[in-house]
Amino acid sequence: MFVRKDLKFYHKAVLTSAMLGELYNYPREITRLVLAEYGDGIICGLDYSIKDGDLILSAGIFRLDGEIYLLGADLNISELAEKNSLAADEEYFMTFEKKSRVKEPCLTENNLELVFAREKPSCTLGKFNFLGRKDFNLPTLTEGNNPFEKIFKRSCLNLIDVPFAEKNGATFHPLLFRLVKEFLLRKKNKTPFDYAILVHLQNNATVSAQTLAEYIIAENKTCSKDSREEFFRTFTECLRESKFNVTIYSSDNPTRESTSRVRKPFGKLI
Repeated sequence: MFVRKDLKFYHKAVLTSAMLGELYNYPREITRLVLAEYGDGIICGLDYSIKDGDLILSAGIFRLDGEIYLLGADLNISELAEKNSLAADEEYFMTFEKKSRVKEPCLTENNLELVFAREKPSCTLGKFNFLGRKDFNLPTLTEGNNPFEKIFKRSCLNLIDVPFAEKNGATFHPLLFRLVKEFLLRKKNKTPFDYAILVHLQNNATVSAQTLAEYIIAENKTCSKDSREEFFRTFTECLRESKFNVTIYSSDNPTRESTSRVRKPFGKLI
């Protein structure tokens, strides 16, 4: 599970080689310095894929309550759900439970255990309707009027409330932005804003929430961040509806042609 290791020295405590080995393998100080400006949420990794019919969460880094936790190996969500004997056709949130244990006299390991909750928690890695171990579905683009409809469907893993940490606040999960990128690559009549987002996504996993808000405002739509689902819905609506219209400039007061200069004849000297 997600791990954080803290070294605590006590009076007359002996630092063993095992403790040094633990600290050497855990980059505590460098993660604290490099990631100090980020808020809570996914720092990197923690992406989803389907392998052999199972839902897999990749290794990565998560920040919670200002602390950094590392997931060192891929996690099989389907297997974990089966072990927890989840009720069929019920909706669950993936969330965290803090646990700690003393590994050495001076070394405490603080873990985040992934658990399944029925009520919406303060922090989540996704929401799903459990049908069975092999019945997890990831959202994809669809054909029709709303290609993004699977993002919000109960039958697919819902990632809307999963925070991706950024310096200016949390944005959305990278999987959602991969769908945005795929849609923009197919879109024929792109606006300048579409191109700007597409270029950004060619080099980055996500787009900041502030940039999404600017896109919505540019399309003359109301932008509210109170509900992450409504906010992302509005953004996808703008993606579908926006079109590039060429405006030919015309002036109401055209510049008058300059009158030709009248050349005055020079008088003859007598």
